[in-house]
Amino acid sequence: MFKESEIKPAAADESCDLQVENAIRQRWLSSGHCGLRDLKVRVERDAVVLSGEVSTYFLKQTAQEVARVVCQDHQVKNLIAVREPGTGTFPGT
Repeated sequence: MFKESEIKPAAADESCDLQVENAIRQRWLSSGHCGLRDLKVRVERDAVVLSGEVSTYFLKQTAQEVARVVCQDHQVKNLIAVREPGTGTFPGT
């Protein structure tokens, strides 16, 4: 059985993670770049993981830089894929 003192920090961490994720999503939505709205973000320990797909390398970098500004104390792992224009496929596939 867990002691109450052992449970609260984990819940606090999850709440903090959700706040970081929501802050990044909100910045993406308010950036004016509609290509960022369907991206995914999650916090794993002390890293922020970005995923999804965008149409340009510029959007990939923009998403990453927004995440860096929002959470400067986290490492950002950018797993966002850039799809080739007009094909709907990923480069190199």
